[in-house]
Amino acid sequence: MDWPLFLAAFMGALIVLLLLRVPVAFAMIGVGILGALVSFPRVSAAMNQVGLSVMGSVDSFVFTAIPLFVFMGELLFRGRVAQDALAEIARVLGRLPGQLAMVSVGGGALFGLLSGSTLANTALFGKTLLPQMQERGYDDRLAMGSILASGGLAMVLPPSAFAILWGGIAEVPIGPLLVAGIIPGILMATGYAVIVVAWAKRGGAGDRDLPPRRSFGQVMSDGVRYALPPGLLVGLVLGIIFFGFATPTEAAAIGAVGTVVLSVILRRISAKEIFRAAVATIQTTVMIFMIVLGSNLYSQLMSFNGATRGVVEAVTGSITNGAVMLLVIMLIVLVLGAFIDQVSIMLVSAPLFMPLVEHFGWDPVWFSILLMINLQIANTTPPFGMSLFVMKGVAPKTAMSTLYRAALPWIGSDLVVMLLIAAVPSIALVLPNLMAGT
Repeated sequence: MDWPLFLAAFMGALIVLLLLRVPVAFAMIGVGILGALVSFPRVSAAMNQVGLSVMGSVDSFVFTAIPLFVFMGELLFRGRVAQDALAEIARVLGRLPGQLAMVSVGGGALFGLLSGSTLANTALFGKTLLPQMQERGYDDRLAMGSILASGGLAMVLPPSAFAILWGGIAEVPIGPLLVAGIIPGILMATGYAVIVVAWAKRGGAGDRDLPPRRSFGQVMSDGVRYALPPGLLVGLVLGIIFFGFATPTEAAAIGAVGTVVLSVILRRISAKEIFRAAVATIQTTVMIFMIVLGSNLYSQLMSFNGATRGVVEAVTGSITNGAVMLLVIMLIVLVLGAFIDQVSIMLVSAPLFMPLVEHFGWDPVWFSILLMINLQIANTTPPFGMSLFVMKGVAPKTAMSTLYRAALPWIGSDLVVMLLIAAVPSIALVLPNLMAGT
């Protein structure tokens, strides 16, 4: 089969299944098996290729970091260490304009470091902060928009599970990619804070219910008690990656063990809860690895049929300017994000985009950070951004049109950050370039 026909049929079938809300893993594996049967002359050869693809897709050392970071986040949530840290952030930021929305931003930055899950962050803040903001008379667009946006900081800030997944699939160094997300994540959070302050000054943040004043000693005491332990844990994990003492997988193992020790010392978790955290980690990891299985089969079939090379040659033959090519890629991701979830976009685009990255001589870490920010935008882009549906589940009486309008200012802020990093790559690359061993 000629590669244009194979590509059209393959991607068309995949997109149809995704639009029908078939789980990503099953859609990719199913289409992959059918693609193998079409590509190979004998059924035995096709099944052999499927088996080799499955066996070779998840045996990469870098993927080991995913269950370890997931386990770390599960323990921090189940032991309420993360929740206490969020409560302390709420007390510290409680006197700022739009205090609860500002808590959402600060909490999103913290929980992005702790959980690495965009949808988990959105669900958590939607359940805890949204009712409080609605009770105090916050504009629905500010309340829901701040949660939608800040929940997505987990996409960029380390240890982002999405970044690890993308790095493993696209063969981008995981350590530099995780560290590269720090400054862009801070810039995104800063942009969100500016929106909150501006909105609050226009009267959209409801009545200010100021918390009681605390002495400097009390602030320091509470900070040491509630915020310092998870802060030290995150600092340890990122520090040993940054200074080259350990690989991301080894750092994740240290973080997981450290979380167990911390939870036990603080008497925050029982043996039963540790077991439940392990079970939840296995469930999440199996889901992620099933997606990787489908992605690997998809990538190999695209290469076998010449689709990857054909697309690259066709695109590079018509677009020779790197800036124009980058703009086209990012627009494609934005459009896809309106209809397909983040993981699907990553898995579909990796075998198509990374050869273009190599062709135009772009830094793969820089390109990946731009893609991560773009995927965060896609997650809140109407009409099918996944975070929008999570928020709809938390607030079922809210009209989808309200959610769409709530997302727009925050999408604009992220676009500004993305354009800034595209224009000045050193913003994303300064920390990776300072890493030991790079």
